[in-house]
This record gives sequence, C-alpha cells and structure tokens, in this order.
Amino acid sequence: MDPERLRALLDGQPFKPFSIHTSDGDVIRVRSADFAWIHPSGRTMFVATDPRFDTEYVINLMHITKLSESRGSNGRGKSRRS
Repeated sequence: MDPERLRALLDGQPFKPFSIHTSDGDVIRVRSADFAWIHPSGRTMFVATDPRFDTEYVINLMHITKLSESRGSNGRGKSRRS
C-alpha cells in the first residue's frame, strides 16, 4: 500500500472513517485520524482502535490488501440484502 494514499485518507477534511483489510483477514476500523499514524519510514502504520482500552495494531503496509469507507453513524458498514 502506498503510504501517500493512507496519508490522504488520514488528512482528509472532514475525516471519513475507513477500514483497513489485511492479508491475514483482519479488518481494522480507523474511527479518527487522531488514533492512527504512519511511521516516518513509510513501512508501518499504528492504529489505536479503542481509546478506552490500551489496544493497538501495528500493520506492515505491504500487508494491506484493501481500504474501504466505513458507512453509518456508528462507523459500521450497513448490511445489504439481495
């Protein structure tokens, strides 16, 4: 994943929550730009998923397979029925 693409999402005004999909199947929601940052080397990203708890993800940008926009007021995607 190109770090500039991630920086553009994090710096977007207004910020829009998004999800990071990784090669091992994890989906990590980025609810606020305040809780995500890219290491200066551009190879690693850190995401704190819940400010109430001391949890974080350390993600190698090479393992990001997809970025998707989170929808809905709570940041969760809405399910659609066929």
